[in-house]
Amino acid sequence: MKAVVSPRFALSVLAMTLSTMSVSATVISGYDVSDTASKNCGGVSHGLSTNSLKLGAKNCMARSYSLEEGAVFLQSDDGTARLLGTAVNPYGVSAAFDLLFTGFTDSYSVVKKGGSSNTSDWNFYTGLSADSRINVDGTDYYAQLVAAPGKSGKAPVFQFGTGANDKTNAFGGSVWMDIYAANGQPVYTGSKHWDLNFDLSYNSDLVPDVNVPTPATLGLLVLGVAVLCLSRRKKAQA
Repeated sequence: MKAVVSPRFALSVLAMTLSTMSVSATVISGYDVSDTASKNCGGVSHGLSTNSLKLGAKNCMARSYSLEEGAVFLQSDDGTARLLGTAVNPYGVSAAFDLLFTGFTDSYSVVKKGGSSNTSDWNFYTGLSADSRINVDGTDYYAQLVAAPGKSGKAPVFQFGTGANDKTNAFGGSVWMDIYAANGQPVYTGSKHWDLNFDLSYNSDLVPDVNVPTPATLGLLVLGVAVLCLSRRKKAQA
């Protein structure tokens, strides 16, 4: 089944992004984000797994969301990074994620090595902003790292590098998240946590030529990414 992202859904994703953009950070590197080469149950390609949240069907494929073209990973000079994009499961249920990572470091004690045991080029982010969220079928879910709060150094965080997608030896990343409702109540935590596993491809077009000192300029960058995504989707459907 071919999924179609509605204009209303796309605008809500854009509004969500613009409302949380940093006011002073400069984007220093940008990557296109795509599914890893590994497959889930039923041979489904995916980047986002919502674990026990299964919409559209009751089988395991319903929790597997394939990342759509236009998903990006943007690193900034203030030690933060943003992962944003959309994804869809095999039954046409859409998800949008906007995650702001904090606490950049080039070393961390707990890693997941399903993709590679060589961690020499890996880097990490050890925190998530309080408004980081994943919208699934119109409902906002708020994400925190499984390592936070209070579990730093005892559980994995956001990792990226060669083989860091925890699936293959490709350059990519992965993150494991406890999920909370808008009122702060835990809904998918512990063994029910969600995760993202993905490949990364450097894209110099995502890095501005000048500093980005205002929300308006950062907003234009995200708007350009959103327009590019929708434009490519229209061409693909033509």
